[in-house]
Amino acid sequence: MSDLSLYTALIGGLVILALAGDSLVSGSLALARKLGLSSLVAGILIVGFGTSAPELFVSLSAALDGSHGIALGNIVGSNIANIWLVLAIPAVIIPIATETKGLRQALLLMMLATAAFIAITVYQPLTPIIGIGFLLGLLAYLVLTIMTGETPRDLDSQARQGAMSNFRMWSAILIGIVGLPLGAHLIVEGGVGLARKFAISEYLIGLTLLAVGTSLPELGAAIAAAVRRKADVVVGEIIGSNIFNLLGAGGIIALFGPVEIANGFPNYHYWALGLAALTLALFILPKSKISRLAAVAMLLVYAIYIFGLIGGWNISAGIGGLIG
Repeated sequence: MSDLSLYTALIGGLVILALAGDSLVSGSLALARKLGLSSLVAGILIVGFGTSAPELFVSLSAALDGSHGIALGNIVGSNIANIWLVLAIPAVIIPIATETKGLRQALLLMMLATAAFIAITVYQPLTPIIGIGFLLGLLAYLVLTIMTGETPRDLDSQARQGAMSNFRMWSAILIGIVGLPLGAHLIVEGGVGLARKFAISEYLIGLTLLAVGTSLPELGAAIAAAVRRKADVVVGEIIGSNIFNLLGAGGIIALFGPVEIANGFPNYHYWALGLAALTLALFILPKSKISRLAAVAMLLVYAIYIFGLIGGWNISAGIGGLIG
């Protein structure tokens, strides 16, 4: 592709992302009202899972091609980016509240999924048996979320004020689910193409551009939800997306395993993955608002993570040296 085509793909992808993100959020909220579900449940199940389609497709394609590092790196890198980048950018625009009922339970399940993923893959590759276990865990999570989802107290008034026909509602959700991966694909294609022109390695492309690129649907939806002042949708989307990435995308690629785990993951990336999950807990557990200052700090931490990735940092070796 020519330079002009690559830049066109980047710009076009951003436009599609913005429009599709707003469409998915509005359609999801309308569906939640019709089903008597809370905005948090809509954020977790519809927005969160719907925007995770690119991670699934990219990781599955890479796994089938034998590129296990890219497949796993896309999942882990996307989860890190979701918290330190995707959640932080909307919070810079509008501070995000975290006192929504049910958020702590969702956070706990995300942290359990993160801990299980790290603990299992540190010692062995992803195998079909592990993949089945992950997928069963995801199914249990879906059932639990729907069963314990709180019905909005102002459901009747919401339905009257924001009523949307079934056709418009499903059209908005479909546009969002189709448009977000399309926009992300264009951005990734343009970004990867430009990176190759500047001779950036495939390894770095997979862990940076692809990880961030497949998180762009979450970013588009998160910004749209933040502008609509739907903090529960923003945070719920991040939690739902991270759980789906680990148990859903991770479980599916494991079915085609064994997927070997490169040393760089337990030595560096898993530390960042765990720290990112703890970062989210620092806000949700005390029900603290994610302020603009906190959001800027998260973006700085993500920049440090990328710097360490490029520099080949080894946290495990560093900690081992301190203990020894």
